[in-house]
Formats: sequence, structure tokens, C-alpha cells
Amino acid sequence: MRKGLTTKQKRLILILAGILILLLSFFLIFQKNMETVQRLQTKNVELSGQVDFLSNLQIRVNEMKKTTGKKQQEIENYAKEYPCKITQQHIISNLYDMQVASGLELRIVKPGTEQVFFQKGQLIALSSENVEENTEAQKDTKKSAAELEPEKKVPVNQMVGKVFSYEIEISGTRKQVLQAFDWITNHQERMSLSKISLSFDSSNGKLTGTINMNFYCLNGNGVPYEEPDISGIILGNKDVFGTFKKK
Repeated sequence: MRKGLTTKQKRLILILAGILILLLSFFLIFQKNMETVQRLQTKNVELSGQVDFLSNLQIRVNEMKKTTGKKQQEIENYAKEYPCKITQQHIISNLYDMQVASGLELRIVKPGTEQVFFQKGQLIALSSENVEENTEAQKDTKKSAAELEPEKKVPVNQMVGKVFSYEIEISGTRKQVLQAFDWITNHQERMSLSKISLSFDSSNGKLTGTINMNFYCLNGNGVPYEEPDISGIILGNKDVFGTFKKK
């Protein structure tokens, strides 16, 4: 019997051992490293996607800042169109100016309701059905800082908008009535008409009846208030302001 391995057998064993080591290296080291590389590549793709998302988000944020700034300025400008508060003297002055500008005769002026139309940054819908509810709610609610100091500027969501409704009995020609309505529409202050009830008087060719005129203010908008001088306004018998000359 032969003893030991031949040179050829030894070489074959060495080759097989080398192949085995190579296979073990592939499965234990190379393949493991490849799996790690794949995981890193997948992670890299995810991170790249997050970077793109954040970059796009930053662009949108910058655009929103510009838009927000513009909208904020528009709100500020809009708020300045309202006086910070309304007094009876202020309303009388406006009514007198309207009468002088149009020639309309104001026979009776009746102060009506006071309602809130803007509060906590939101508009409040007004209607004839919720007038009493709105008015009672104001009586039971503690006045805000903007209401206590209406001339002091506060953020928009703290401003309080109020509308004062007056019922006015008028008489005038069609032209005078339309001129009065144009005066209300084109005035720099916010005013409106909520009700118009007029009829033609064939005895004098004029329109007579009542209108409901609304006067608005925005407490806390920072607009300084100047009380109008009404000392020169004459009160009459036939109409509220007596005889006057149209400007």
C-alpha cells in the first residue's frame, strides 16, 4: 500500500481548499459588504428624497412669506378705511354732509342697534333675525382691550368691528336720493344701506320714506380719532338740520 499523498493529490486538495476559502470569503465577507452597500444606497436615495422635499418646502415657505406679507399689508390698508370708533357727533356730522352734498331732506333720525360684525379675526354674519341675540350678547360680554382703548393698535385677531344702524326718514327728488346714495357709496369711510322703503308723493313729485343707514368702525386699528365739530350745525323743525345752502 502507498503511504501518504501524492503530489498530484496534494495539489488537488490545495486547489479545493482555495476554492472553499474563496466561497467562504464571498458568502461571509463580500456578500455581506454588498448587502451593506445596497442598504446604504437605499438610505442615500431616501435621504436625497428628503433633501429635495425640504428644499421644495423651503421654497414654498419663502413664497408664502412673501404672500403673507402682502396679504397682511392689504389687511392693514383695509382696516384703515374704518374709523377706530363711532360717536353720535360723528354720525350727525356725516348725515349733515350727506344732506348738504345731495340736497336731500332728512326729517327724522332714529338711532338703532349696535352690533359686532368682526371679532377674533372672523366676520360675523348680520341679519334681522340675530340682531337681538347679537345685542344681548354684547351686554353680557366683558369689553375687550380694543373696545376700551379703540385708538390703540392691536393685532387683527384682537380688533373688534362694530356697526351702528340708524333709521332715517327722508324726502327728496329722485336725483337728490340718488346723489345721497352715491355719497354713501363713494365716501372714504365705510357706510351702507340695509333697507330702503320709499314711495312717490304725487303732491310734490318727491320720494318719501325711510332708509336704514349703517355706520362702521373698527376698534383697535390704530387710526387716530378726531371728533368732528358740529357746533355750527343748525337744527330745524321741518327737517333735522334746518335751512342750509348746498355746497
